[in-house]
Amino acid sequence: MLSEAERRSLQEIEQRLSAEEPRLARTLNHQVRPWLFYLLLLVFGGLTVLLTVIGALGPAFQCLLVTAAALVLRRYPIRLR
Repeated sequence: MLSEAERRSLQEIEQRLSAEEPRLARTLNHQVRPWLFYLLLLVFGGLTVLLTVIGALGPAFQCLLVTAAALVLRRYPIRLR
């Protein structure tokens, strides 16, 4: 948790960044589009079901892993420092 002084300093830095470098500020504030996440789930979830029905269990398991990884990474994103 940030102290009040740290929050004010951070807010001031963000305002200066927005004024001096608007493109960079927009890029930093840009989040992953939610429709892209849902499309990924739909495609790989659908492939998992389809491949399981036709009996291709190896590729179905791989699609299931991609779907599970997307769900886990959505909940616990990787933050590089």
